[in-house]
Amino acid sequence: MTISHSETEILTVEQFAQRLGMSRTTAFDWLKSGILVQGKHYFKIGRILRFVWDETMLLTIGMNTKNRKDKNQKKSVRPKGIRHLHNPSSPPVNLDY
Repeated sequence: MTISHSETEILTVEQFAQRLGMSRTTAFDWLKSGILVQGKHYFKIGRILRFVWDETMLLTIGMNTKNRKDKNQKKSVRPKGIRHLHNPSSPPVNLDY
């Protein structure tokens, strides 16, 4: 799918966060967690960060969060019934003081 330049906007972090109704901090958290992909959702020139906004932006962000959830669900397998209350190398807490 080819997007013409008239449909594409370049946004600052503040403008991007405002369009999605979230804070700047959330936008940076999305960058750090990989929900937003460099070259697809944003680009950097030196320290300048700009977001590419087009009609498909929300769809591609939604696909990235879905893929991340699927991957995380497959990875996080913990045996049920096993709970670690403290680090075995540290002494237990004395509750009889």
